[in-house]
Amino acid sequence: MRCITAGLFVAAALAIPACRSQRIKEADREVFALIEDRQNAALGIAHAIDTEAENGQTAAGKTMESTNPRPLDAAVPQAFQTRQVSLPPAATEPNEDAPDVAQEGDPDDADLIPLSIFTDDELPNVQLFSLQDALTYATRHARELQDAKEDLYLAALDLSLERHLWTPQFVASVNASFDDRPDTEDPTRAGIMLQDRAMQTVSEVSLRQRLPYGGEITASVLHTLMRDVTDHVEKGETGAVILEANVPLLRGAGRAAQTHESLLSSERNLIYAVRDYERFRRRFLVNIAADYFNLQQNKASTANTYNSYLNRRQDWEKADFIERMGRSRTIAEAPRAKANFRNSETGLVSAKERYETALDRFKIRIAMPVDTLLDVVEQEKDEESKVVDSLLPDVSGETAHAIALAYRLDLLNSADTIDDRRRGVRNAENRILPDLDLTGGMTANSDDDQLRPTHLREERLSWRGGINFRLDDRKAERNAYRRSLISLRAAQRDHEELNDSVRADVRRALRQIAQQENLRMIHALNVQENSLRLEGARQQLELGRSRTNQDVVDAENDLLRAKNDLAAAIAEYRIAILEFRLDTGTLRITDDGRWVTADIQEGLAPPDDNARDGG
Repeated sequence: MRCITAGLFVAAALAIPACRSQRIKEADREVFALIEDRQNAALGIAHAIDTEAENGQTAAGKTMESTNPRPLDAAVPQAFQTRQVSLPPAATEPNEDAPDVAQEGDPDDADLIPLSIFTDDELPNVQLFSLQDALTYATRHARELQDAKEDLYLAALDLSLERHLWTPQFVASVNASFDDRPDTEDPTRAGIMLQDRAMQTVSEVSLRQRLPYGGEITASVLHTLMRDVTDHVEKGETGAVILEANVPLLRGAGRAAQTHESLLSSERNLIYAVRDYERFRRRFLVNIAADYFNLQQNKASTANTYNSYLNRRQDWEKADFIERMGRSRTIAEAPRAKANFRNSETGLVSAKERYETALDRFKIRIAMPVDTLLDVVEQEKDEESKVVDSLLPDVSGETAHAIALAYRLDLLNSADTIDDRRRGVRNAENRILPDLDLTGGMTANSDDDQLRPTHLREERLSWRGGINFRLDDRKAERNAYRRSLISLRAAQRDHEELNDSVRADVRRALRQIAQQENLRMIHALNVQENSLRLEGARQQLELGRSRTNQDVVDAENDLLRAKNDLAAAIAEYRIAILEFRLDTGTLRITDDGRWVTADIQEGLAPPDDNARDGG
């Protein structure tokens, strides 16, 4: 028994300086193993959950304990103080008596706006990102995805604790006390009391085990030592072994036991978390792809606007030259061409700003530093984006809906939630029953008169058993039972609604694909027709068959609009395909962010039916 007490002190001393990083590594190993097991069971494949490395050390913030952290100065920074800005003169009516001089902004003086959003010094450092580059980078760095990984980690961490609670629970304690008080009068000195100084230590080691269907068993070993400090003698030393059991027979018994429900809920919750994470991962990467396609559209729109800008400048130069030569048919020719050029100039500046802003937003979303020089591959040259076109299967709407019912992860969670609610009804009904518990125990003590705590005497062995019955008010339990039935009906209605929503999602996705495919064809024809129309309008103007250049201006505007509409239709068509695969639950993405196409699918291991059934 003394060895037990000494061992407890040694164990406590060794546990105090336990390494933080070691605890974190132990938790990570256990959690990652749980997640991999549940992913294989629920999805048929496991994806890496590489959360950020952690060592447990946190830097102390300089203001973390300040009552006034980070105070601000009321004064505006010097660099932002207002200054006088010179504005250009307001436009006025032309003065016919003014001398004929070249005006600022005439064609010969106009400085062309460059197409690139980068300076000449920046161009060598620009990173050209393909769709695969963007998906891979987002998979490794995106903050949203990291948050989702940590949510899954926490769900597995909860299950690891719940499973641990079903193993024998070891508890050790040592309680030492010191007592100093007057005991007896000194026989040699009248009125003088002798001090009795005693120390007592009580150490206990116990194991507690939950029972599968309610109740628990506890085994304890106690050691008590009393020592007279004054005389340096031991006044008493005893030991005891105690076994106790408590088993419910009615309320809280069987599968309705709260402990059993707690473990089962944690197991199922991790399955739900695995599905939620996988659906979020797919949705997130589809959104990243959509953002990338929109960036390509913005870049194409900027290029289209730039080409139109150059063409309109040439039109202005021709109109201005004709007017100076005195051959202009109307006085509106040159002003109209100039205004058209200025509009294209404004459009180009706006298009470049939109593209730059979209790039910055995209970099933030994939957790890339905003000051990184990033550009995307041009839409018509991006072979990787064209891979998305191959993800469109040739299936009917009914087939697509049937597949969605079997593979949509949120729908599976909804169906399993109904079973959870049914189980909740059963458990709530069980709690209305009266308490009927079976208790029992055994205690083996050593002899109080002997300093031999390990010598447990047979005559000092005691047994006890009993039945506890309790019947009291159960109105709260009755209300909980009724509430569980309502919750079940609500879950069933939610599942029916989600089922209908899945069908609507699939129908909408198919309509979107058909619509964008038609729009892409229409806008491609519009580009061809407006290109011919613009060429014809210019030829008519040069041959003198058109009285004004209005047809050229209109054709140029319509051609630019058709090109931008075509770029948008191409982007929306690819987004619609990904949305369709997402809505049917058939989109598969590798750990590095690649779409799983037919050739990649052949290299993946087929789902383990036994593991799926077990999940």
